[in-house]
Amino acid sequence: MTDHIRPEDLYLYLEGELGACDAEHLEEHLEACPACRRTLAERRLLHEAFTSLPPFEVPSGFAASVMDRLPEPEVRKAAWLAPLIAGTAALGTGLVGFYFFTGTSLVDLLIAFNHLASSIVGQVLPLAVKTFKLGSVLLRVIGDLLSMGLQGLSTFTRVLGPAGTIAAFGLALLFVSLLILLGTRRFLHQGEEE
Repeated sequence: MTDHIRPEDLYLYLEGELGACDAEHLEEHLEACPACRRTLAERRLLHEAFTSLPPFEVPSGFAASVMDRLPEPEVRKAAWLAPLIAGTAALGTGLVGFYFFTGTSLVDLLIAFNHLASSIVGQVLPLAVKTFKLGSVLLRVIGDLLSMGLQGLSTFTRVLGPAGTIAAFGLALLFVSLLILLGTRRFLHQGEEE
């Protein structure tokens, strides 16, 4: 027998926590498998040895003494604070410099940016909405066409049978090859005429 009992099931069986049906299957397997009987005997000896040990009493200050011996955790500084301060200082310096060189205040700059952003959004947003609607309609149409094509192909193959289907696909392949050949010849002849 190649399937042996899992060690977890043996421990559950020894603890009396295995379900009745599983315990019955395990006992049936033990009757037929000497290797699993040996394993169960070894596990039973270990189980009896562990359960026969006297209870271990933990000293009252044990947890506190262990915690006192642990090293203090390092206090990490906020790693994001330094880049935030540097970025804010650079932005402030840039805005002050911009004001001195151009004479434009921050409020005027923000108003100009707001006008620019609103005009861009006003032009792009309707186009994006129309593109999204058109794309969803095209996807729905393509899905419906594919579904109808697959249903038609399924009906076609059911009516023709296997031999008829192979013949029809062979003719279609021949037709496509002929179209490619004629198209290539025509393309080559146009190149010679020019």
